Amino acid sequence: MKINRFTSLAAVGIGILVTILAVSFFIVERNLMLQSLADDLNQNLFYIESDLRHTLGESPISQIQTVLDRAVAVNQSLSVISVSVDGVHISVSSSRSLVGQLLGKNYFPMTDLAQGFVKGHVHYQKTVNFYENNTDANQIVLLITLDSQYVFDRMNRIAFFYGFSLFIALGLIAIAVYIVADRIITVPFVRIINDARDGNARLGYFFIDELSELNRTLNDTFGSLRQKQYELKQSLARTTYLDSVLRTVADINQLLITSKNVRELMDQSVSRLARHPGYSVCMILRAEQAQLMVRACSINEDNPLCLGRLMTDGAELDVGNPFIQAFMTKRAVVVEQISHDATAPDLPRAPWQLLAAQKDAGSVIALPLISNVHDDPMGVLVVFALRASGIDLQEIAMLEELAGDIGFAIRAFEYREQLQHHLTTDADTGLPNRVAFIDQMNTNSGGLIGLINIDRFSDINAVYGVDIGDALLKKYGLWLKARAQGREDIQLYKMGGDEFALYFRSAESLSEVRLFFVDLIAATANTAFMVAGVEIVLTITVGVAHGVDRGVAHASAAIKQAKLDHQSIGLFDGLDSTRQQENNIAWYKRIRDAIETSRIVPYFQPIVDNKTQKVTKYEALIRMIDTDGQVISPYQFLDVAKKTKLYSQLTRMMIDKVLDVFKESTIPVSINLSTEDLMNQELSEYLAQRLTETGMGHLLVFEILESEGVNNYEVVSAFIQRFKAKGCLFAIDDFGSGYSNFDHLIKLDMDILKIDGSLIRTLPHDRNSQIIVQHICDFAHEMGIRTVAEFVSNEAIYHQVCEIGIDDSQGYYFYPPLERPF
Repeated sequence: MKINRFTSLAAVGIGILVTILAVSFFIVERNLMLQSLADDLNQNLFYIESDLRHTLGESPISQIQTVLDRAVAVNQSLSVISVSVDGVHISVSSSRSLVGQLLGKNYFPMTDLAQGFVKGHVHYQKTVNFYENNTDANQIVLLITLDSQYVFDRMNRIAFFYGFSLFIALGLIAIAVYIVADRIITVPFVRIINDARDGNARLGYFFIDELSELNRTLNDTFGSLRQKQYELKQSLARTTYLDSVLRTVADINQLLITSKNVRELMDQSVSRLARHPGYSVCMILRAEQAQLMVRACSINEDNPLCLGRLMTDGAELDVGNPFIQAFMTKRAVVVEQISHDATAPDLPRAPWQLLAAQKDAGSVIALPLISNVHDDPMGVLVVFALRASGIDLQEIAMLEELAGDIGFAIRAFEYREQLQHHLTTDADTGLPNRVAFIDQMNTNSGGLIGLINIDRFSDINAVYGVDIGDALLKKYGLWLKARAQGREDIQLYKMGGDEFALYFRSAESLSEVRLFFVDLIAATANTAFMVAGVEIVLTITVGVAHGVDRGVAHASAAIKQAKLDHQSIGLFDGLDSTRQQENNIAWYKRIRDAIETSRIVPYFQPIVDNKTQKVTKYEALIRMIDTDGQVISPYQFLDVAKKTKLYSQLTRMMIDKVLDVFKESTIPVSINLSTEDLMNQELSEYLAQRLTETGMGHLLVFEILESEGVNNYEVVSAFIQRFKAKGCLFAIDDFGSGYSNFDHLIKLDMDILKIDGSLIRTLPHDRNSQIIVQHICDFAHEMGIRTVAEFVSNEAIYHQVCEIGIDDSQGYYFYPPLERPF
């Protein structure tokens, strides 16, 4: 509120106060005068009562008329005075016209005369006792009516005069106070306020010292505020700039997640970083052959640019090159105030200085790319900034963190590529291995598979030794690779052990492929392979099948049948499908009957901590108890259950029985779930209901079979997150049996990784398996995932598992599956 308005309101308030005081004085004065009049009237009435008692005591009642007339004549405040003998009618009155009339109900007690005056009553009554002839006690009612004009109007005029006089006096005083206050308070305040509004306080002196002090304080304050405003603008500009850097870093971190390879990662990172308004050029340099080479640049520099030589022996070092300094010292290096002096063009300049001059960069920062603090730099992230004043400390911290993230992402990509290579490539022959073959089958349907088995290879190992056997496999693999060259439709794979596979992408006829293998079988038998001075001749058996579901199993079955028939080649053409269908129908009936009679039961195989050799959890394995009491392995009936839609019933029964067994346990237990289970919404709701009822979520581990492809990661991920919220853990089972496992680990939030038994079984004598398992274990531990080795069947395998660093073991070396866990 403005001071003028406040002063005016104050004046109005004073006027209202004066008015209230005047009115109050009027009311008080009027009441006092009425009280005084009431006292006088009471005294007169006392005399009138005395006269009436005297007259009534000695004379008849008719004689009191004289008393009444005399009382009215003497008292100006009385208008009428009457007497009622019977208390109903007026017997005698100073007003003859009232005689004989009934008494009204508007008479006020004469004892409350003063109160009646205040309330404006004019009619009063009082009972008067007297003794007739001084013997008999009687009473009359004395009635009076006041002269309202004399009593009230006169009193009001007198009171109003006093009130109005007070109002005038107080009003004049208020006006004088207002004028003085306006001069010594309002005017200075208005000036101070106007100066404050303009932000330009002026020194001045006023009648009131406090106002002068306030003016000086405001003058000092505005000076300080102007300085603070300048500092805040600078701080806001800095904060806005750092916020833009932070947003840029966040965008690049998102790119690190979505990039598909190292090249895309580096190109997109420098491109996004260079779009920041404070930067001109950004690049990533990699250390290659004692040089820093540009491998990603925001200005599309295609040719590698050598920016400095690295001398690891310390004999030579370009100390003026910030990129080399950052690389060698493993710390960020900033160069400020880069000179672009056009008057000295002949001065020698380093390539980075020339680039800075071309792009008008005022400063540059070089940050080492380090995946973790214990590693050496793999390169340098370079940022040319437009500001010559250098790089802000917080900006440096954000860029250092970004460089670390980029370094970690590059190392992760390279590590993944190495692991992928080891996982999909046979170490001895360099050929794609079984994992790559399974991935090929998962992504491509159709074509034909030719599975090659070397006859009596175990005899070769027994006679010549494992080393010569491995060398022979390598030599034969290279020989097969040479035979397949020139055929773009053929891909060769090393399947493990003594088996190879050929995948014919475009072949459709078994007879067409048969001719190729007939020639291959003959060529193999006619070729002598020289290994370590030993000449070895091989024979092979080939199984051919269509590259559809279970194609490898069909080809293996064809090899077995060919060997039984003493043939070199076997063809799986599906002629036994009718017999298989009949077998499926029989198994369907057995499974359904087992479900109805509750003969589906869990067996429990302990999982042992490799450090303490104590049981840390159990895996629940499904079994069918036949009518004769025989325990039937799941390998005989699970495939049929999945095909005949009985699988979800088996899963429900396993869940119920496992929860019942472990309801009093504190040891976790794992249950296997297929992708069909994960996609089954009814099963998901049922499982959630059971866990809510039992509160056993913290004891359950769900194992997802890795070899089964996950097509809908959104649904599966939702399932995992839903039950993790209930305390459940999740594991990938049979890890290493398929190539898609890396996608599983990256896209799904796994807690445990169970390494496939096909890799564990061959650890003691298969170097390729050792490399793959070691990389899998390291990769899992890097991601904070616990590892379990399956199929640990003997001490040699267990020793190798411990040496690699796997956390837990499961297998017959410790325990077989048990009917009861406790």
